Amino acid sequence: MIHLEGIGKQYGPQVLFADLSWNIKRGQRVGLIGPNGAGKTTLMRIITGEMAPDGGVVRVTRGVRLGYLPQEIATLAGRTVRAEASEGLAHVRAVAERMRRVEEALAEHPQDHDLMEEYGTLQARFDELDGFAAESRVEAVLLGLGFKPHELDRDCGTLSGGWQMRVALARLLLSRPDILLLDEPTNHLDLESVVWLEGFLLGYPGSLVFISHDRAFLNRLGTHMAELSADGVDVYPGTFDDYLDQVEARRQLLERQARNQQRRVVELERFIDRFRYKASKARQVQSRVKMLDKIDRVELKGEGRSLRISLPEPVKGGQVALTLEDIQQGYDPARPIYQGLDVELLRGQHIALVGPNGAGKSTLLKLLAGVVPFQRGSRTLGFQTRLYYFAQHQVEVLDGRRTVLEEADDAAGDLPPERVRALLGAFLFDQDAIGKKVAVLSGGEKNRLALVKMLLTPANLLLLDEPTNHLDMASRAVLEAALADYAGAVVLISHDRHFIDGVVDAVWEVRDGRVTPFPGGYSDYLERTAAGNRPEPFPLHGQRPGRAPARVEVAATPTPQNRKAERRAEAETRQRWAAATKDLRRAMERAEAAVHALEERLDALRAQQADPDHYADPEAVRVVAREVATLEAELPGVYSQWEEATERLEEAEAALD
Repeated sequence: MIHLEGIGKQYGPQVLFADLSWNIKRGQRVGLIGPNGAGKTTLMRIITGEMAPDGGVVRVTRGVRLGYLPQEIATLAGRTVRAEASEGLAHVRAVAERMRRVEEALAEHPQDHDLMEEYGTLQARFDELDGFAAESRVEAVLLGLGFKPHELDRDCGTLSGGWQMRVALARLLLSRPDILLLDEPTNHLDLESVVWLEGFLLGYPGSLVFISHDRAFLNRLGTHMAELSADGVDVYPGTFDDYLDQVEARRQLLERQARNQQRRVVELERFIDRFRYKASKARQVQSRVKMLDKIDRVELKGEGRSLRISLPEPVKGGQVALTLEDIQQGYDPARPIYQGLDVELLRGQHIALVGPNGAGKSTLLKLLAGVVPFQRGSRTLGFQTRLYYFAQHQVEVLDGRRTVLEEADDAAGDLPPERVRALLGAFLFDQDAIGKKVAVLSGGEKNRLALVKMLLTPANLLLLDEPTNHLDMASRAVLEAALADYAGAVVLISHDRHFIDGVVDAVWEVRDGRVTPFPGGYSDYLERTAAGNRPEPFPLHGQRPGRAPARVEVAATPTPQNRKAERRAEAETRQRWAAATKDLRRAMERAEAAVHALEERLDALRAQQADPDHYADPEAVRVVAREVATLEAELPGVYSQWEEATERLEEAEAALD
């Protein structure tokens, strides 16, 4: 359907690809992959004709319609969401209009065979396009992409860029081209919309070429993977995981070939060196010299980035990292998103927030972060909780006057410079890029730099809103490994299911103003909800606690190879004892806070006593001395209360094991 022959493209001295040839066949769903900067978007634009290659030709089979969704679109305005998406049905409406005119002509000339033949052709085409159901598909596609029914008549100009991109995607899907070309189609979608899009594309009758860094999306949709590099396109049959297996098998084969070749080279060189000056062996030596010159050396390509990083060791806080109690929040007080919400986040938990669009996932994350007000209730940080909230607005706190390296160093503390540079490299900042001023960076680059600063900041609670945006697969793998090993608590929103499964030990489903905890990753959540195995949501304020979720026995022994099962079991254990020990933990935390407050006051008073100027006022000396004596007398009792509360909690936990 599409044939590329001898395609070349370069920008100045940088050659993206040269003499590239590639055939895209009917029915294929091809994931176009490769590192950032390889030229994937450029190749897409060459295929669509938006950009001319420096050399070579692109041939598209006659009659084949292409549909292209770029990463960025022109601003939409002046039409409603429904009307803009309906533009994708223009070809269906054109066929219907032509049928109407032919019908009118047949009414006047019922024996006209040419008209009858044309009408039959049009009718077959209309049926092929499922024309009678076309209008109903508009709403179905828009709802699948996350729009609410009441939003379909909004002017597109009132939507954010991400939602306008969804409208453009809906228009393209409704147009049903023979080949869909999608450049990062999941970037502006939430998790449920990504799952819907997958299902739609799996049933799509045409061919598909798509760029994505979402490994689960590539695995679910791809029938082939096309790896783009400066050497051209290498096509691998199967999913992305199949591609990785084939690449590894090829690497092992090349390594064996290289070892065998090197042994042969050593043997030839040894013979040449040994008999170089023997006249009787001159012919054999010359023969072996020629053999050496003719050997086509096996070259092993670099293995790519396999960097692993570790986040700064977080301060150990209290057992409860953060609580929301009796929260009422909503932008319309008459219709609050949350009412009477109680949520408790424990130390070390790794949580993913999931749920339908508009359910309040981002609002809940902002409530946890303390960046949005609420009409009623309280938000309490646990003992020594230090949080870091990562969202799109983080780019606004970057200093445009600094270089990338200077901005990262600002958050690095005592970390050695090589660690900082390694982390920047893992997030696509090479030696040239780290010297750029922050002000000249693109939006995606600023987002990655903000993520680097977060990873360098010592916190024990990370709240992350779509942290994988603008990251390639290698960088996502680095971030995933770092968060999986992180000892602090994590709450994240992401549409990358592979990333979620690699990081979290529990999922919180946000739906209808309630939050329901599920142990395990997103795949476990899908399995349990499909089977109807739903635990109780967190109780609303003032209600008696709901029963704890039934424990799922995990038969596998926790090992490095079975880490996922281990984390699921740990999450279920935490949920079980959290419901049973809530009052005891709060008593322990109150005692812990009392100790902390008393120690801080004593430290302040003793610092005052250590100041020579303090003794200029005898009355102040006496007042401070009396308070110090009083607090020192109280301290053993406060310690005792803390120890007793801790012992009672430990006894309760032991009884639950």
